[in-house]
Amino acid sequence: MGQFLRDNWFVVVIAIVIIGFVSYFIYDSNKYNVSSMKDGNSDVVMSVTGGNVTADEIYSDLSKDDGELLYNLYKNAVVSQTVKETDSIKNDAKTLQDNIVSYAKQQDSNNYEQVIEQELYAYGYSSYDDLNKYCLESVKEAKMNEDYVNDHFASLSKAVVAKNPRTISIITMSVSDASNLTSDEQKKKDNIDSALQKQSFAKTATAYSEDTTASDKGVYGYIDEDDKDSSSSSSLDSSVIEAALKLKKGETSDWITVTDSDAGTTTLYKVHVNETDVNTIHKSKNTTIKRQLLNAILNNNTGLSTKIVQTNAKKLKITIKDKNTKKKLNAYINEQLKGDASNE
Repeated sequence: MGQFLRDNWFVVVIAIVIIGFVSYFIYDSNKYNVSSMKDGNSDVVMSVTGGNVTADEIYSDLSKDDGELLYNLYKNAVVSQTVKETDSIKNDAKTLQDNIVSYAKQQDSNNYEQVIEQELYAYGYSSYDDLNKYCLESVKEAKMNEDYVNDHFASLSKAVVAKNPRTISIITMSVSDASNLTSDEQKKKDNIDSALQKQSFAKTATAYSEDTTASDKGVYGYIDEDDKDSSSSSSLDSSVIEAALKLKKGETSDWITVTDSDAGTTTLYKVHVNETDVNTIHKSKNTTIKRQLLNAILNNNTGLSTKIVQTNAKKLKITIKDKNTKKKLNAYINEQLKGDASNE
């Protein structure tokens, strides 16, 4: 459920540096996200400082996941009241929307609206027209998470320090057969090795790498131990990740051969470790790296995203008028907060 947005989110967003931190909220816990702040003839389930919250369909067909549905309704109300809708946020939401549409068109140019709409259904939205609302709430929640993590970085970063964090750069070159290079391939490989003896990895990557990161001096971004997992969003082969995790700051790997049996291609990699200090990484001017680090912090602190919602909810005047709603919501929140070790 929600595979297009969830599985491809990193691909969609990675090229949009200005968005920064929008990927925080794309977790499975968000798959039943629902629109909030509706009134009309609906019964008011919840009241928040800035207005009422209703849920017409909540009571008609509650499933085993209704606690999650209620929570996301509640969360959206908190986000709406906590984060001011600035021009910058609106612009980021529009950019995000445009890139989702662009990516969907690449998948199915004739039916891209239906592709997006089907995925929005999985997040609780009713039509393609809700895409902007989805993106706006997403960017606002990302900003809320970013602010909290920045304010509590010293304690929250401990979870990723244990995961061997680092930022890396790469150089790639495609070959037909790694064990039998052509004369041109051997010449390029030798030129790269020679250049690395004389100049920085960044200059060499810019001059020789065949990867898209060449335009950014070879910078790939942030990784840690979690990126060895096959379910990670990393686009690098696990052998490259493992090699990078064994290096110290400033070290460069030997050549690593990666063969993609499905695509029938072979690529040679050099990987270089730029930084291993989490505090320095946090202060990076590269917004993509900062987003990746903060996303790792959210993933490695159990219950943190829920705690951030609750922390901000305490600043609002929230009234839950239905006892059954309150009971289910509280039960779900307590379950999500189990194991929270952020100690804030």
